[in-house]
Amino acid sequence: MSTSNYPPWNQDRTLKVLSFNVWGLAIISKDRQTRIRAIAEYLASSSYDIVCLQELWVYKDFEVVREHVRRNLPFSRFFHTGALGSGLAIFTRFPLISAQALPYSLSGSPAQAFAGDFFVKKAAAKIVIIHPILGEVEIWNTHMHAAGEHPPDTRQAHRIAQSWQLANAIRGGAAKGRYILAMGDFNSQPWSVPIAMMRTHANMTDSFASVHPAANTDLSPHPSALDALHTYGMTCDSSLNTYSAGKPIPSNVLEKGGKRLDYIFYRQPAVARRRPLVWGYRDEVGEDGSAPALESGDFTGKGQFEAGKPLRDSLAKAPKLRCVQSEVILTERVPGCAFSYSDHFALSSTFTIDDPSGGHNNSQFVSNSSSSSSKNAQGDHSQTSFTPLVPLMNEPEQVNPTTTAFAPPESPVQSPRTSISVSASSTEKTSTIRSALHTLRLYTRISQQTAKLHLKICLGTLIALIGLTIGSAWQPKSWLQPIFTLVGGLLGAATATFLYTGFVWGRWEEGLLTEVTEEMELELRVAEMEEKMNAT
Repeated sequence: MSTSNYPPWNQDRTLKVLSFNVWGLAIISKDRQTRIRAIAEYLASSSYDIVCLQELWVYKDFEVVREHVRRNLPFSRFFHTGALGSGLAIFTRFPLISAQALPYSLSGSPAQAFAGDFFVKKAAAKIVIIHPILGEVEIWNTHMHAAGEHPPDTRQAHRIAQSWQLANAIRGGAAKGRYILAMGDFNSQPWSVPIAMMRTHANMTDSFASVHPAANTDLSPHPSALDALHTYGMTCDSSLNTYSAGKPIPSNVLEKGGKRLDYIFYRQPAVARRRPLVWGYRDEVGEDGSAPALESGDFTGKGQFEAGKPLRDSLAKAPKLRCVQSEVILTERVPGCAFSYSDHFALSSTFTIDDPSGGHNNSQFVSNSSSSSSKNAQGDHSQTSFTPLVPLMNEPEQVNPTTTAFAPPESPVQSPRTSISVSASSTEKTSTIRSALHTLRLYTRISQQTAKLHLKICLGTLIALIGLTIGSAWQPKSWLQPIFTLVGGLLGAATATFLYTGFVWGRWEEGLLTEVTEEMELELRVAEMEEKMNAT
């Protein structure tokens, strides 16, 4: 992609995002290949800037999607975690400068083998893209632990720990001056602790709820199936989905029209920084009131905020993301078929980039951005002008078979990007952390009891194995020997399994739970201090 072929600025005034759990389990998922191809064809004909897919477990399916969308979403990443992969993939129109998989520390128990979460190692996947106006944008795609909505339960406790881990990572990205988008299948309803953790600890905004205020309210009276999609954002277990028909869905879920499990969150940066490749301050004011031009290659980061102005005033000059549309889509049947695209529906959100002055006049903002380069050349700067970022790389470089990214640029271009991070109420945050701690403490006791039980079973099977081994020497019938051997093998396998789940995994899980609990306790003390300061 050359600079001359880069999309026009008016195309970058908005950011169109899609999140979709495609239900791509090998062998188990019905009609998988047909559905994946139909999804790929839909994406190829769409105008999305960022697409995050979950449960894309089969790498060949990723290749199918990648080939179809190569023209409109040329940059992609497939993420590998666990024994069976993460199932996460991201496609984008903008160049990648960073990609990383973040496996969740707690992701199911090996004792729950049929659930599969422990072996696939649920994770969050992150890429950083370069956006022409926003600069660095950090995108997270996640698929959290499934089921277990009522604590104490392994899945509920682990999902709380996962949301805590993801929220901490998001805070780190915002502290670097990045805009953040986090989306995926959170397997959590709007009233749950994990979703509250995203809002209060990560300071994220729920895009669907921002344009559909009723989405997180109690559903009374019970909505129709269509209203549940359009007003309340139900993406799973809908009666309109062909794959929900054969599932044992509880009546209370059916009455509400399904579950809202898929989300697209967003937030502004937490700080204003000068960063290579991205942007430069417009607050180094000269004697004549204009901002002096930055010398080529000067990325020392010595720019100063405006004298006498608080931090929020400096941040207020940055572009702002605002969600203008969010909807549940791909609710129809696959063209020419009698089944849905997946057992979930997709979620789409469209964002606009607002004028940093606080208005919504995007055309003026983009016009100012586009003309700022010529102003730079003439030394004519205004404190509110911004230089849009244009990729300098000519062709994408294949880093490895699962990644398409740009090669490092030879000479960075500066483009500004700052914003205000709106913190959630400290009272809501302390309440969320207390609820999370209560669940984790309850589950920690259950985990300890389970570990002790497994160790007792391990000891019992070991004694039985020793007894069987000794007894086989005196067994009178030769035909009993194969039975003794088979039973002995089963007892040996059971002993090793329960030794692992009772001691190795038991101590491992207890240590990770303790670590998360202590982190939350510290954050709770800090939040309580902030609460007291605000009260005074």
